[in-house]
Amino acid sequence: MTKRYSFLIAVLALALLPAIASANARLISVTPVASGCVSGPTGPAVQAWDVEPGETYTLTISYVLECANGGTDPTLDVRVNSTTHGNTDIVATYVSDGVYQFNYTMPTDGVCTFPIFYCTTPGNAYTGIFVVRNDGGMFQAHLRAASFDAGCTNPQALIGPACQTVPVDEATWGQVKALYR
Repeated sequence: MTKRYSFLIAVLALALLPAIASANARLISVTPVASGCVSGPTGPAVQAWDVEPGETYTLTISYVLECANGGTDPTLDVRVNSTTHGNTDIVATYVSDGVYQFNYTMPTDGVCTFPIFYCTTPGNAYTGIFVVRNDGGMFQAHLRAASFDAGCTNPQALIGPACQTVPVDEATWGQVKALYR
C-alpha cells in the first residue's frame, strides 16, 4: 500500500513539475526612460541586465500567475533588493494578463546586482518570489550596475566590497559527504 501511494505521489509531482517551473514571472525587458544605457541579458545561470547608475528604467515582467488575482489585478507589489542601498518597494501596473511594468532608478553610486521580487508585501523583506530569466530558466534575473563606454558599448560591472560572492573552500569529496551525514 505504501509503495502504491509513493508511486502515485511521484507521478503526480512529475505531472505538476512543468506547471510549477513555468509559474515564475520572467523579466522580459529593461528599457531606459530617458538616456540611460542598457545591455543584456547575459549569463548562463543568473541573468544580468547591465544598467547605468543614476538612470531610470522601465522593467516589464510577464507570467505573473501566483498573485494579483492570477495576474489580472490593476497593480502588483514588487521589490528590488540591494545589499548596498536597501530594498525598494514599488507598485507595478497592469499591462495585460500576467504582464506588469514598473520604473526603477538605479542609485547614483550603485554597485553589485539587484535581484527583483514580485508578490511582495511592502515593508517586509522576507516576502515575494524571485523574478527569473527572460527565457523561463529557473535562475534569477538581476539588474547589474555597470559603466559604459561612449555609445552605450562595452558594459563593465561595477563591483564594490559589499558585493556578495559565494565563498569556496577547498575540500575533498569525503569531507563534503561528511557534512551531509
